[in-house]
Amino acid sequence: MKLTTITNSLNDFFFKPQPVHSVALLRIAFGVILLINWFMMWSHLDIFWGVDGILSLQTALKFSHGFRFNLFELFPNQAGVAELLALLNLIGAIGVLLGCYTRTSIAITFFTLLSFHNRNVFVLNSSDVVIRNFLFLLFFTPAGALYSFDRWLLIKRKKISADSVPEKAPWALRLMQIQFSVIYVATVMFKMKGPLWADGTAVYIATRLDEFMRVPLSILNDMMVIKFLTWSTLIIEFSLGTLVWIREFRYWVLLAGIGLHLGIEVSMSIPLFEWVMIVGMLCMVESRDIQWVLEAAKKGTLFAKFSLPRGLLKTAKANIRG
Repeated sequence: MKLTTITNSLNDFFFKPQPVHSVALLRIAFGVILLINWFMMWSHLDIFWGVDGILSLQTALKFSHGFRFNLFELFPNQAGVAELLALLNLIGAIGVLLGCYTRTSIAITFFTLLSFHNRNVFVLNSSDVVIRNFLFLLFFTPAGALYSFDRWLLIKRKKISADSVPEKAPWALRLMQIQFSVIYVATVMFKMKGPLWADGTAVYIATRLDEFMRVPLSILNDMMVIKFLTWSTLIIEFSLGTLVWIREFRYWVLLAGIGLHLGIEVSMSIPLFEWVMIVGMLCMVESRDIQWVLEAAKKGTLFAKFSLPRGLLKTAKANIRG
């Protein structure tokens, strides 16, 4: 293999224009996540981020190592600041959902969210970090080029055709995909440092943490089931970081990943994390596949190849009646 072949392949991978369906749908789904996240923040605003809350601004700054972006430092330490930043975050989240001045909305949401995270790091979980990272990368994607107010505005001003399908360089989307894979590969590597995942007992320990348990399931008392769930979790997570790049395996791996996260969501209470990762899977879906599904649905041929032939269907009905 020649060096030029590798460089050309990398150039195509990062910069060859492709439809933007996946990032547009990812933006919409992330907008929903951001609104739910906002509601959760608003419900505990005074307790976690208020002037008289559990953590003062002065104490929070003492735990900061080096520079941390924090809009709270730019305002007087008084009541109303947290509410103001939360309302700005809400405006940004709605803008992300609707694709209204998309990049500006993403920037507003990112910087206000980052400020809340740096104001009180003690109430964060993994979903907060993933949201923040994905939101940062989403800023550089053409997320507002489709299914958005921005596109509607361009069509109304006759700057683009309503029938046109925008194609953009996917380099920022590729970075999101790489981030997605790194999350799962790093997770598996971290889990394999200890003996619990290797010997198949990790799920047993996790399902005995009362503060996280949502629904106690008697089936989780069976060690055979525990071992199966423990090892299958490792296999699925490793596949989400590796095999998901192979087109023939991709959607089966993503389907298994959705099943994994829904299973965790049913049995354990880990705010938003499972839904953030499920939404993040949209970055691995090919835009051309989404385009094909939409066109097939529009023509009414989406399930055509799965339907029974008419003659066979009539025979089946006749046999049932007989």
